[in-house]
Amino acid sequence: MKTSTTDVSCAERSGGKRLAARRDAFLAAAREVFEEKGYAEATLDDVIARSGGSRQTLYALFGGKQGLFEAIISENCETIFRGLTPEQLASRAPHEVLREVGVRYLAIVTSAACLNLNRLVIAEAPRIPELAERFWKLGPGRSRAFLTEFFDRQIERGVLRMQDSSTAADHFLDMLSGTPRLQCLIGVREPPGPSEIDLMVEAAVTQFLDGCLVK
Repeated sequence: MKTSTTDVSCAERSGGKRLAARRDAFLAAAREVFEEKGYAEATLDDVIARSGGSRQTLYALFGGKQGLFEAIISENCETIFRGLTPEQLASRAPHEVLREVGVRYLAIVTSAACLNLNRLVIAEAPRIPELAERFWKLGPGRSRAFLTEFFDRQIERGVLRMQDSSTAADHFLDMLSGTPRLQCLIGVREPPGPSEIDLMVEAAVTQFLDGCLVK
């Protein structure tokens, strides 16, 4: 009996879903193990035992422990900018873009998972400096590069003025999350909820653009 194209397509989708579910299970287990043991002491055996997956699949998906760590960082950043590209955003008003990006960014960087990841990197950085370098490149560095490109496009359009778009990206993200994120990191406050995030982002966007908009 011949196998129809539809049957093959369904099988491929089913296999893809299973692989995606396995990937998510590995990442969830890795987050827990890293938080409990630290990066240096965590082992793939720990992750495999907790996720229920196989070593072969883990290696195929991530290549090893560093790949797991990098995937966790990348997912945080991709959540912030999912569905957004500098090309798509170029024609939109800066205040709309910065509000949307700001809400996503602040929600992620003050989430329990992201705070735990930051604490892990800070604790391990003196012993494993390359871990901090990868964290910066795949996480905070990508966020700043994304905003820098957006600002450059707005400068070209004559909508914004700023001496250095990269520095401006640093300033905006620091305005968004500097104090509340630090307070969350050291445990003196709870992460802000959606309504508080909206207010914090609105205040930061208004203050930031007041000095950058061409009037």
